[in-house]
Amino acid sequence: MEAELFSRIAELLEKGDPAVLVTQVAVEGPAPREAGARMLVFPDGHIEGTIGGGALEHLAIQEAEKLLSQGGRTHLATYELMDMGMLCGGRATLFYEVLAPKVTLAIFGAGHVGSTLARLARETTPFKVELYDDREERCREELVPGLAPRHLPGFEELPELPARCYVVVCTDSHATDFKVVEKILRGDPLPPFVGMLGSRAKAQEVKRRLASVGIPEERVEKLRSPVGLPIGGKSPGEIAISILSELLAFHHGRLSEAEERLEKGS
Repeated sequence: MEAELFSRIAELLEKGDPAVLVTQVAVEGPAPREAGARMLVFPDGHIEGTIGGGALEHLAIQEAEKLLSQGGRTHLATYELMDMGMLCGGRATLFYEVLAPKVTLAIFGAGHVGSTLARLARETTPFKVELYDDREERCREELVPGLAPRHLPGFEELPELPARCYVVVCTDSHATDFKVVEKILRGDPLPPFVGMLGSRAKAQEVKRRLASVGIPEERVEKLRSPVGLPIGGKSPGEIAISILSELLAFHHGRLSEAEERLEKGS
């Protein structure tokens, strides 16, 4: 069982799916399981493994769900089993560890802005960076050292994106931008951040077309365009920095504050 559980943890980290590993690190007196018992708790409350069932396990599941929903990391807690109505009367200490895989930053378009954004993100952020382009000649590792862009001919088929994924669309044309955005907004799960490079006029037209092809309004409104904080500058590097600034502010839950400070300074 232990080997299966650790294999499952490796699989979750690779896929980018969140969970909490609950380990019973210490036991004093009688308890349903011995020290070292483990279980995984997922966002929907289902579990794999067990720390013994009963009131202790139920409480641990609730605590793990709270950590997942509130962005917690680790937590150590000791419980008196008698206080939970468990007549065995011992004491158990549980360690909660949130398995939070790296957020993937998927960049569609390896032109000047996309390749610069990929390089900056790879060097300065905690994101796992993936870069895609429809031009085979661009899919060379020397474009972004250490990161070979993946070739997607015509952007006809997109990769399966993990749940923890931010998306930036900056291809060479409005047509392929629309194609990629439409496919992403039709997908499930919907990435928490979907940004598209372009002007306000382009953004309005793309959103109008998305609605006309049946994308639900609540999904259309998830598209952040023009992507990037309005910090000034029109060079590829400056645009990439503005996009990365918005991504990081969003990632750390500070986007509203950043936008408000920029507005006050305008």
